[in-house]
Amino acid sequence: MAYVKDDEVLPVENIAEYLREHYGRHILHAYRSVQKYYFRLESSKRDLRFLKACRSNDIIPKFLWFKTSNRQLGRSWVYKDCQRRFLKVEIDWKYDYFYGTRNVFELSLDVLRELIPYRIFEHLHRMVILFAVRLLEKKENTLRNKLWNLGVGDEYFESNDPEVVTNLSSRVLSDEEIQCLANGLDYGLIPKHIDRLNVASNVEQFYHRVTDIAQHHKEFMNELKEHGAIVKADVRVLNSKELTFASDLRSLTQSFLHKVDQFREQNFKIKSKVQNYCNILKKLRADNSIIITRPDKGRGIVLMDRNDYVNKMLFILNDRSKFCVLSEDPTITREKQLNDLLRRLLNEGSVTDQFHSIARHTGSNPGRLYELPKVHKENVPLRPVLSSIGTLNYGLGKALTHMLSNIVAKQNIIRDSFSFVKDVRVLPKDFSKYKMVSFDVTSLYTNAPIDETIAIILKHLYEIRTTAPSMKKDDMNKLLIFATKNSHFLFNGIVYDQIDGVSMGSSLAPLLAQIFLQEFETKSAALFAELGIIYWKRYVDDTFVLVNSTHSTKAICAELSKCHPSLQFTSEEEHPVTHTLPFIGVLIKRQPGTGFNTSIYRKPTFSGLMTKWSSFVPKTYKHNAVFTLIYRAIQLCSSKKSLYKELNFIRQLATNNGYPIVFVNSVIRRQLHIKNSSPVPIQPELNNDIVVLRVPYFGPESQVYGKRVTDVVAKQYPLKKVRVIYDITNRIGQGFKLKDSITDEFKAGVVYEATCSQCNKAYVGQTFRHLKTRVHEHMLDQKKFIPQTVTKTEPKKEKKHLPQKPKFPHDGPITRSKTGKLPPAILRLNQVDIDLLLDQTTLKKEKNEDIQLPKSAISKHYIATSHIITKQDFKILITEPRKYRLRIKESLMIIAKKPKLNGNDRSMPLYIYPDGIEITKEKEKKTIESIGSTTNLQQANQIKQLLMKINNKFFYSIFHSNITSVLHRINNQTVSIISLHSRQFILFNHHHFH
Repeated sequence: MAYVKDDEVLPVENIAEYLREHYGRHILHAYRSVQKYYFRLESSKRDLRFLKACRSNDIIPKFLWFKTSNRQLGRSWVYKDCQRRFLKVEIDWKYDYFYGTRNVFELSLDVLRELIPYRIFEHLHRMVILFAVRLLEKKENTLRNKLWNLGVGDEYFESNDPEVVTNLSSRVLSDEEIQCLANGLDYGLIPKHIDRLNVASNVEQFYHRVTDIAQHHKEFMNELKEHGAIVKADVRVLNSKELTFASDLRSLTQSFLHKVDQFREQNFKIKSKVQNYCNILKKLRADNSIIITRPDKGRGIVLMDRNDYVNKMLFILNDRSKFCVLSEDPTITREKQLNDLLRRLLNEGSVTDQFHSIARHTGSNPGRLYELPKVHKENVPLRPVLSSIGTLNYGLGKALTHMLSNIVAKQNIIRDSFSFVKDVRVLPKDFSKYKMVSFDVTSLYTNAPIDETIAIILKHLYEIRTTAPSMKKDDMNKLLIFATKNSHFLFNGIVYDQIDGVSMGSSLAPLLAQIFLQEFETKSAALFAELGIIYWKRYVDDTFVLVNSTHSTKAICAELSKCHPSLQFTSEEEHPVTHTLPFIGVLIKRQPGTGFNTSIYRKPTFSGLMTKWSSFVPKTYKHNAVFTLIYRAIQLCSSKKSLYKELNFIRQLATNNGYPIVFVNSVIRRQLHIKNSSPVPIQPELNNDIVVLRVPYFGPESQVYGKRVTDVVAKQYPLKKVRVIYDITNRIGQGFKLKDSITDEFKAGVVYEATCSQCNKAYVGQTFRHLKTRVHEHMLDQKKFIPQTVTKTEPKKEKKHLPQKPKFPHDGPITRSKTGKLPPAILRLNQVDIDLLLDQTTLKKEKNEDIQLPKSAISKHYIATSHIITKQDFKILITEPRKYRLRIKESLMIIAKKPKLNGNDRSMPLYIYPDGIEITKEKEKKTIESIGSTTNLQQANQIKQLLMKINNKFFYSIFHSNITSVLHRINNQTVSIISLHSRQFILFNHHHFH
């Protein structure tokens, strides 16, 4: 090995000549070998990332697009599957090439290390890496452009900013955990499973809404009952059009489920990132010592220790002037009181049916309190938010909001940032000489006085208005108290009542705050003029004010805070040099004597996080994410310079989140074209009935399914307009427990199962009330037939019977005795007379006699077997907040589980899946409803006989020919075609109806 002086200057350029001159040609060859194999190794790494990115996003690189003689074949799943196989083989080959190149590179590196001094070796190694950087950057840009040209932003190049994750907990996060959470809580992942029960219930409900079959079924059943027919409630009644639509809908849904299974198997296995994220999230969700939530302002992720989280909230709840602890949950009691009040008001005509249906609630839950950390403030205080959906007064708040909304005057109210900018731009130029100030009310919702606000509302309704409501003032006051003061909630297992202030999250809270502040503004109008306030506009609790420059902002703020003990104001003044002021996302720049300019403003809490391009959500969501930013920029930026600056910011923001620049520029061009072109007159929309179809999102398969269903409806029911909503069933933020759980007995909208512990026979039912209430009804009905325990009592003393005098037959005439009663007549009847008398005699029911009949299947089970079912034998199978879908799911669960105690009874007929659906995709026996041919045939004959009585011969001949032909065509399945009032109805077993 040659010796090298420490002070010898090693070359950066012309390395080949240096090595040839000092070490010989064989060293030069060894160096070039290291250089060549290093570049190949790093290049193959980037090729692998590119290929894996294509596979993860289900796109095919152009080198795998091959021609076929049949052009139609290029759009088939066979062609696509073949491309995927080629891509997999290419990745496998690339891995082999990578490992082989790495071995050769390491060998050549060892050879070079042995041939030259270590200092020279280190220098040459650095030069090899340095010279390859430029070529590798060029290759990386080429691959990035290829991905973007294919219409997909490569998820590998997405920059996940770790700053969006604020870790305030004692748990140390790994880099992988930070990278996972940095995608955002709304980041969509490929679902592991599909809820087939949910799909079936969605389709059934969609079918009911499109065809209005429930109303037709009800009319048909009522008419049959009028004529004495006994038919099961779940008999399916369809005409030929409805039958065809049901057939098409089932076929499309089954095809969709099959393709979803293929999609999950292909994609979930190959997306290693998704699998890694699922494992990370599983570990984080299992850690009960931390909570993971979003910040109060902006988008991001915050981790806190649960103990710290709870203690900070308990400090707020210890304010006894605002909150009090309740010893028990008053939900059921208050719900009954409210419903009784609403029922009385409806009977009196004080409220409409619509108001009653919105305000009335059954199966209510207590509100659940959670907190959002204010990470932008010192010591990270919490903002309490009440989840009031499902509470007893949530619907009442919505109904009252609609009734009381016209109390709020509109002249000082800012609806949104767009209307605010329009108002500012049309202000007179003279207004630009006044100073801009923003006043903010501190903790408006918590500090708003409830009693005073209710008094203001009653004054407006019954004193200021010329026409008072039909409801009495006392009743209105009771409703307002129910909607505000009876707002109990659950936190950390304890029930609290909010006795003053309105909770953030209440449906009535924004309106109450508006009414209270409006009253303050009305009373303070004279004071505003004295304080030099020229212009006053308010967005909830934030105000934009123009003030005479001679008045002090701090003095004005102090005077405003003295007006009411519940109102404390803070202020922000315009920048003294630039004359700019941020307000509700708009940066207003005042130009004295000229006017006001506006542009976009983002708070320091802005994280730069938006919907990621690699997020597993529909492409329309990603388009809307960019479209919203661009539309906002065009509407709020008043100059071309500010608009150009904002559009460049949007491009960079979208690129950082993985969006192809081509995609972003196309949205920008389209919006600018709309802005610069003349407005197109809007065509009036047809008064079509909108029907919603909810589809779980599984990539393009879901979108194809939604499109096909829409086309079928447009063809058969042109007056129905379909709106497809794609449900994202797997997000990063799902599963992190933040709110208190509702105990099973207080859950409502459930399908439950009661299983006998002695014979394992089960009963499946549903209730939209609290499960506790329904179980109590079952137990109460069963208790009627359980023998009560007989308590031993003292034996009664028997009365001493005096010896009776012997009776002698009376042969003389029958006369009255001294008591006025006739002596008993002696009748002698033979057996024929006795039988005739018994036949003509009916037993009279005594007034106090109560013949108990079992109402519950559980009671019938006890009567038949003497087996007692207890409260512990009940369990919840599924929950469903929508009443109609709950009944559908109960029917599907009855078919799936085949509970012995239900028999064949169901809540409602199923038209798409009358034979049930596989709830899970295991390799097991399919769940199919067993409909006895004999039973259905008896029903068909019974209906046929009935129709013979109520219809003419021509009608019966049509009916008879149809039913005969169908019964002969279907093997062992009952299909009965019935015509009634010029409708041809079909009772069918859907499993074989096609």
